[in-house]
Amino acid sequence: MVTMSRDKNYQRLLNSPRWAEVKRIVWQRTGGLCERCKREGFIHAGVDCHHIKPVEGARTESGMRRRCYNVNNIELLCVPCHIKTHTEMRSHTKDKVAENKRRGAERRASWLDPHYEANQSEDSKAEGDEPTST
Repeated sequence: MVTMSRDKNYQRLLNSPRWAEVKRIVWQRTGGLCERCKREGFIHAGVDCHHIKPVEGARTESGMRRRCYNVNNIELLCVPCHIKTHTEMRSHTKDKVAENKRRGAERRASWLDPHYEANQSEDSKAEGDEPTST
């Protein structure tokens, strides 16, 4: 089973009205069907919105928002495909969980330095974050 992130910033983003609107747009785009199944020639209902580039991988809070709300970074998946995708990504390994915790601590520390995001803007561009499409 895919486990929801424990990152409080990520949880806050997913509990927002904006996320509800983004999910609605994704559902309309896909017709409610699992995108991975469709690519593989099957038809199953999609139930989970999956971020292709993990939200927690962003280095800044604004980078997290961009990744979270960018409809081009989200695919609708059925539960088996969502589990398979995370297994292939190895996103819930002990190392990945520790890495996500470290990034969260860095983001919290950045709140103390008002110039932190400006210092990281080139890194954010290098990550390939796209602007939000809503």
